[in-house]
Amino acid sequence: MQNFELRKYKKDIVARLYRSTFFVLLMSMLATTIGNVIDGIIIGNMLGADSMAAFGFTTPLQKFTAILPNVLMLGMQILCSQKLGKGKLDEANGIFSLAVSIAVALSIFFIIIFFVVPEKIADILGATENFGIIRAETINYFQAYSLGLPAMAAVTLLTPVMQLDSDRARAVKAISILSAANVLGDLIAIFYFDGGMWEIGIATAVSYWLALSFLLLHFRKPDSTFKFSFADIKISDLRGMFLNGSPILLGRGASMLQSGLLNYVALGAGGSAGVAAVAIFNNIFSMVEAFPKAIASTNQMIAGILVGEKDKNSILRLVTVALRSSALVASTLTIILILAAPAIAGVYTGNSAEGVFDMVIEGLYFMAGSVIFITLIVLLQYFYQACGRFKLVNLIAFSNNILFIAPLALILTPYFGMTGIWITVLLNNVVMLAALIIGVWYYNKKITFKLENILLLPKDFDVEENSQFNISITEKNEVLQISRKIKTFCESHNVNKKKSLYAAICVEEMVNNIIEYGFDGKQLYSIDIRIIISGENVIVRIRDDCRTFNPKKWHEIYYSKDPAAHIGIKLVSQMATEFKYINVLKMNNLIIKI
Repeated sequence: MQNFELRKYKKDIVARLYRSTFFVLLMSMLATTIGNVIDGIIIGNMLGADSMAAFGFTTPLQKFTAILPNVLMLGMQILCSQKLGKGKLDEANGIFSLAVSIAVALSIFFIIIFFVVPEKIADILGATENFGIIRAETINYFQAYSLGLPAMAAVTLLTPVMQLDSDRARAVKAISILSAANVLGDLIAIFYFDGGMWEIGIATAVSYWLALSFLLLHFRKPDSTFKFSFADIKISDLRGMFLNGSPILLGRGASMLQSGLLNYVALGAGGSAGVAAVAIFNNIFSMVEAFPKAIASTNQMIAGILVGEKDKNSILRLVTVALRSSALVASTLTIILILAAPAIAGVYTGNSAEGVFDMVIEGLYFMAGSVIFITLIVLLQYFYQACGRFKLVNLIAFSNNILFIAPLALILTPYFGMTGIWITVLLNNVVMLAALIIGVWYYNKKITFKLENILLLPKDFDVEENSQFNISITEKNEVLQISRKIKTFCESHNVNKKKSLYAAICVEEMVNNIIEYGFDGKQLYSIDIRIIISGENVIVRIRDDCRTFNPKKWHEIYYSKDPAAHIGIKLVSQMATEFKYINVLKMNNLIIKI
């Protein structure tokens, strides 16, 4: 393979894209947990152990109501990316509209159920009549919290839409509004209204409605790609959304069962104080887990593009960057949890019994030991999902959330009490990672730590190395020389002179166009070019992270009937048998088949 490696890390589009995407996805992950975390801190610190126990009883319910919006979010994100890449804007809007309609409708259904049969819901959660005030507070919280479910579902769905529609900053601002409104609302509820769990739940609901209101302003933009439309909805798209989102369905469902199980064993080991401690542990963990999930989701989103192109070299580079980030983030979180455990526990237990404080500190130490294992498991799980290995992903989700943890908790807790729960959490992740490694060895039929083997990439995943040409351009004066090299490369692989010339012209024309209109002189850009010889065809892939080219605008240019408009693009399209533009995560991808 003729491969011109990048000499400077900052020229690497994949690494640069990874860094820019990570922060936004981290904010997206925090959006789904920030309200829960803020409520946990306020409740534990100001309302006491009974209220924290009530909050803990509602945890499985909160996870349950978030399952379908997250399933629809992932399925919608994948399908909409595919439709936008094909220029099918109406179909993308139909998928988006269908996902929003179903999520909001189901949220309204949950609200009705929570107000019609609250006592039965409380019984299912474990807050039975003998818990007195804790039962009442549990009902108060989940009823008030439920009033925000439509907004929570919509925020979950709109966050990735902001990224696909090139409005990342809005998602970050919406999360800031959510956080500030929730903190302020909780404080007003307690100090002004002298409120309890009902008022705390209302504050959370209001904060999500405010965040949603800000996100909806995006659709006032005249160039917005996404527009809600009942007319474009096709019920048949629901199957594709559920198929692509199925790993979340099983993972979140198993996580809900895990929360119920831990509440059950904690109740036996430490009473209501034990349930409160587990609630605080889960609350803190939801924030900690957002960082590994942001790393894994960033890797997953970019890997999805690279897997579609069967670009093994870029995939290995991407995962290497993700592993470096994982090591840094996991180490930092571990140190923070160890050093700040008493301070973190104190934030939650300021008005609770001393026993809860001690339980939480012990749990945080075990959480610190689990972080590196969790990070690696989630990274691999999300990557396998990007590769379409749904059965494996579902197996990992079920095993990690319930299969291993259930017997460990039931065996260890009777002997070690609350300490047994924390040991269970650590051992569960150790066992899961060990099972993954053993599974990788079984699949490869050998003991191996080679990255491409761990990623389970088939040997024939990419074209042979001598049938591809990879290079990166950062300056205009490089274009002509590289164009000649591409022509020579194609001819050396028995491609006829006409196709070889067409490949060179396509690259020269499109790269010059990108440099002229995409480079703004404010920062260093690079354009990655990949040439693949596939039988008698030449496939040209040009990727850059310059100015974003809106898919709607591309659609208008490509199908323009004006013969004098955009001559360069039309010349290339006439030479090509396939000419496709995809914009994902502010990265422009042009695929030309000759």
